[in-house]
Amino acid sequence: MKYESVSAVVNRIKEDLQRDYRLQSIAMEGNIIGLKRASNGHWYMNIRDDGASIRAVLFRGRAGTMMNTVREGDSVVVVGSINVYEKGGTLSFIIERLFSQGMGNLQAQYERTKAELAAKGYFAQDRKKALPRFPWRVGILTARTGAVLHDIEKIRAERNPYIQPILYAVPVQGEGAVPELVKNLTAAGNNKSLDVLILARGGGSMEDLWCFNDARVVEAVFAAQVPIITAVGHETDTTLVDYAADVRAATPTHAAELAFPRFEDMELQLSSLAETVYETMRLRIERLQHELEQVTARIQLRRYDDFLAAKAENLRHLLTASQQRLDYLFLQKESELAKTQARMEVLNPLSLLRKGYGRLEQDGKVITAAKAVKKDRPLTIEMADGTIITDVKEVTGRGKNGE
Repeated sequence: MKYESVSAVVNRIKEDLQRDYRLQSIAMEGNIIGLKRASNGHWYMNIRDDGASIRAVLFRGRAGTMMNTVREGDSVVVVGSINVYEKGGTLSFIIERLFSQGMGNLQAQYERTKAELAAKGYFAQDRKKALPRFPWRVGILTARTGAVLHDIEKIRAERNPYIQPILYAVPVQGEGAVPELVKNLTAAGNNKSLDVLILARGGGSMEDLWCFNDARVVEAVFAAQVPIITAVGHETDTTLVDYAADVRAATPTHAAELAFPRFEDMELQLSSLAETVYETMRLRIERLQHELEQVTARIQLRRYDDFLAAKAENLRHLLTASQQRLDYLFLQKESELAKTQARMEVLNPLSLLRKGYGRLEQDGKVITAAKAVKKDRPLTIEMADGTIITDVKEVTGRGKNGE
């Protein structure tokens, strides 16, 4: 039996298409989706309508000024022919001429929805919430797999690994994404244990990002009780959830930098707050002392002995009450500062090392279980005051009950 090669089959398809005159001079109408310009100057896009989509190419030599005013989502009429790219085995529409008809169906729908939501006040600046200075739990709404979650986790590990991330895995593309996005945004937005939310996905075409323009998703973002940072698409992409969010980040990495402040910066801010409390109390004591001196100076001692005695008693009560209030405020602020310092100390990994615990590493990996230790391999034990390197002679595991 004789077998055909892949090249022969693809070439035969190409020849059949080129012989069909109906496919060699076509005027076709549709909307531009996924518009991109390559580094070599060629333009790539998809031409779609409600029922189908076809890949299209406008080569640099033909482009001229045709693309100067064309943008994603525009309605266009293209004239050209069908061809097959042999190496990729892909069918494409080769554009000879392109005529823009202005705003396409998707863009028009986008503008209508944007105007309706703006009229309801969903994009108002005075209703946006400020991001917390000291977040401890951050909700992340994105796909479970992909580069976005990896980038966010990388920034968290670098800047502040003590902040706890809470993942709400959601679909970020397609028809079924909207109900899941609304459900998870509602759950995360009403979770008072979270300090801030990140809603993120990578770049894509207008069609890929369309679920983030759905009015139901925008309403869920607006209704959230927790501050939301959005990072949807590339920096040049703007979806409707970006307008409703409290903060719009250029990229998922930028969103993570906003949500995870550096640990060192938090320490400096806490120190600054303690100094502010001390200075405020000092100034208040000085002001009370000055008021006391003014009152004393206004009293005529020789003529109003009884008046002086009464006022002196009132002043003593005032000073005692003021001192008690100051003492209470001092104790309250000292307690808050002590709690914060204790919390920071608990999160400090060096605390465990100072108590005699050690951090184990083998072959560059942190050891968290005995079964992960390899025999006859060097084991590094990092303690508070130095590092021990030893060889492992034997590894003995324990059962579930520690026997």
